[in-house]
Amino acid sequence: MRNISKIALAALVISAASCDKNNTTTTPTNNNNNNNNTTTTPTATYPTPSGSDISGALISIKMKYNTSVTGSPVPISLESQIGAAVFYSAPGSSTMVDAGAVSVNTISLDKNASNNSYSKMGTMGLTPATLDFDKGSNWNVGGSGSVTAFTYNHTTTFPEYTGTLPSTVTKASGITLSLSSEVSNADSVYVLVSAGNTSVLKAFAASATNIVIKASDLAGLPNVSDNTAIMEVCPFRYVMTTQNGKKYVAIKEQAVVQNVNIN
Repeated sequence: MRNISKIALAALVISAASCDKNNTTTTPTNNNNNNNNTTTTPTATYPTPSGSDISGALISIKMKYNTSVTGSPVPISLESQIGAAVFYSAPGSSTMVDAGAVSVNTISLDKNASNNSYSKMGTMGLTPATLDFDKGSNWNVGGSGSVTAFTYNHTTTFPEYTGTLPSTVTKASGITLSLSSEVSNADSVYVLVSAGNTSVLKAFAASATNIVIKASDLAGLPNVSDNTAIMEVCPFRYVMTTQNGKKYVAIKEQAVVQNVNIN
C-alpha cells in the first residue's frame, strides 16, 4: 500500500517508510534508561494512511491477545474489536481535524481531544463487548468543518492469520514464521516485536511464503525474562472509497498479539 506512512502503536508513534509490499524495518532508539522493560497492555498496531490524495481512514480491527499469568499453567486469551478513524484538513495533510460524531455499527467512537483522532474498543465482558464487526463495518460520519457528513458500509472480508507465535524470541536466531497457508484475505502483513521503548517493525507482502526477521534486526532489543515483551502479526487489507469528492481508505485488520520473552 503505497500511501501508508505512519503506524500507531499504543502511545508510541513509529515513523515508517511507505509500504510498497517490500520489507520495512523501523527500530526506534531505546530511551529506557532505568532498564524497566515493562510494556503496557497492547493495542493493535495499525496503519494510518496519508498521501497526496487521501482525506482520511476508517479502520476496523479484530485483535486476539494471548498472555500467560505467573503461576498459572493455562494461558489467557482475550478478543477485542477496535474501531479507529482519522480525517485530514486537506488531501495530503497530516493535520487531523474534527469530523463531528463518528460511529461504526451505531457505536460511537471517542475523539482524542489532543489530535482529533477517533477510536473505540469493544472487549468481551466489558461495555461495549463487541463492535459487531462480524456483521460488517457500517460507518457514519456526522461531519464538521471541512469534513462533509457521509455513511459507508465496508463489507470486505476480514483478513486472518492462523499461525502460532513463539513464546520466546531469541535474538541471535532471528524469527521465521510461515505465511503460505496461515494468512488469508490480506494485502500486507505487519510484524512487530516490542520491549519497553524499543521496537522492531517489518512489513511483508501477504503473498510471501515466510516471514524472516534477521538477527541483526533484533540485536537492539533488550533482554526480557518476565514475559512483558510483545509480538504482533497483523494482516490487513484495504479499499478506497470516494465520499463527497474526497478519497478515504477503509482498512480491515486482524491483530494477533502475544506476550513473549526475549533473550
